Amino acid sequence: MKRVCIIVVSICFVLLSVIPAFTNGKKESGPIKLVGATQVPKDHIYTRALVKFAGLVKKYYDGQVEIDVHSSGDLGGEKDFFEFMMEGSSVDFAIIAPSWIATWDKKAAFMDTPFLWKNVDQWNKALSSDVFKPIEDELKAMGVRVLGYAGGGVRNLILKKPIYKTKDLKGVLMRVMGSPIQARVFNATGIQATPMDYLEVYNAIKTGVVDGLENEASSLVTMKFYEVAPYIILTQHTITVRPFCFSETRFKTLPEKLQEAILKAGAEAAKWARDTESGNDWSTLQKLSKEGKIKLIKFDNSEMKARALPVIESYAKELKVEDILKRINNIQ
Repeated sequence: MKRVCIIVVSICFVLLSVIPAFTNGKKESGPIKLVGATQVPKDHIYTRALVKFAGLVKKYYDGQVEIDVHSSGDLGGEKDFFEFMMEGSSVDFAIIAPSWIATWDKKAAFMDTPFLWKNVDQWNKALSSDVFKPIEDELKAMGVRVLGYAGGGVRNLILKKPIYKTKDLKGVLMRVMGSPIQARVFNATGIQATPMDYLEVYNAIKTGVVDGLENEASSLVTMKFYEVAPYIILTQHTITVRPFCFSETRFKTLPEKLQEAILKAGAEAAKWARDTESGNDWSTLQKLSKEGKIKLIKFDNSEMKARALPVIESYAKELKVEDILKRINNIQ
């Protein structure tokens, strides 16, 4: 009888040792593994921000964790990353353009609205507040948590031909992100907006499919758009907002101490990305200009903005985000 009891106790001990090693039906062995991904090269600010995040997580968490960051679209595009995060598979964290998030939540696209911001100071104050919390809550319910916001680049038109006045924009074929507000706003200014995958843009300009795109200085450098579109029209029509996302589905399975480290590291890495990109934006353009790689063209965007504002107000009403627009406009 005593021998039987010993055997039963031994079996229970083994089972209790094995059970914790299974999470969501998957066997976990060794350190916890997290995966981050971008569709841009290693030297892009977004990839560097994810690498910084990984380092900060390891700094703040005293347990075993391995973190890999994949770049250059190794694991797909941003739309894929967001879907993976919702599912809690393949990718745990990424910086995503709101236009791709809009595939699942249309309100997210409002973050990327052209002519939404007065200046970098207003933009920074907004992103340091809870102005986008209603959208964040919806995304969290879908399985993706927003840790903070990257971005900061002032976006201009990057074209293969010079443009000096709003009237000259008519008929310009320009790649835009795949969200309705992008096409509506730019079409209202006279541009012929053409939604297109980001990684296809360089060759599309080179082969004459489009005349250019709108983007910030960091992408101009890392993607070498200046090689095929050297004219930078200083429309300064928006400042990038890029949610720094983490899979809520995966987050819930992690130890509490690791969750705390992720929240702290995410906020710090996002702020670092904003400060770095916004701080280097203009100097990057000046450097490229001095090197003869681009030609900067001054541009009065007042007429563009006047054409865009009615579209923005209508779109905010359509998405039921009038309160968000009002709060942004009230930030001084």
